[in-house]
Amino acid sequence: MLKEERHQHILDVLYSSGTVNVEELAHNFRLSRDTIRRDLSELEEQGILRRVYGGAIAQKRQPLALDARKNLERTEKYMVAKKATGLVRPYSLIAVDGGTTNTLFASLMPISITLRVVTNSFPVAEELRKRPNIDVTFLGGHYNKESQTTVGETVYQQLKEFRFDQCFLGAYAVDAQGGISVPYPFEDETSVKRLLVENSSEINVMCSCSKLNKISNYIICPIDAADRIICEHPVTKQMQTKYKNKICW
Repeated sequence: MLKEERHQHILDVLYSSGTVNVEELAHNFRLSRDTIRRDLSELEEQGILRRVYGGAIAQKRQPLALDARKNLERTEKYMVAKKATGLVRPYSLIAVDGGTTNTLFASLMPISITLRVVTNSFPVAEELRKRPNIDVTFLGGHYNKESQTTVGETVYQQLKEFRFDQCFLGAYAVDAQGGISVPYPFEDETSVKRLLVENSSEINVMCSCSKLNKISNYIICPIDAADRIICEHPVTKQMQTKYKNKICW
């Protein structure tokens, strides 16, 4: 297992239980305790956790910026993005917002497909530039350097002019009761995402399984607003029922 994959597994355990134990991690990974301690030290330096005797506890921190998230769960994001491209209807008008999965989604779009795409994401627009039959409308506005998207009132006013056939929405956190949400300090994306949902006939939420059962600071919409939640692998029947049979893979 690569170190990045090991770190992601440590974070999955940490965020689900609030704590990790050196002995348990060493046993699960079949690695030395010193290796696990080095992993925890590296994650502590990033402000993700705080070392305590025998392990570590979660440390409240700001979400990573787009560039820092690119290599996290890359395989899972690729699988989600690949599935999502298969749902795109040619000749339609679609909305794509920002995020690492969204950028992969744009990069996997078939060369021959004909579409109209509206986006506020610089990386998404750059990927779609390589598709000769995709007409791209880029929404101007205030540039959020962390998410590499445009946000604010200018974007909001432009979006009012559109009614989308499909929307492919990136997600930070998805919960059956709490809905789809984004964390601080990305609250300026909230109004843009809300209007994308409001002005779209079909809502596709791109979400790796690690983001399920997570609630963040700013609610975009309830689960009922989504037509489907695209994940990378099957979930249990109980989970599917909990999410009103909206999860697909």
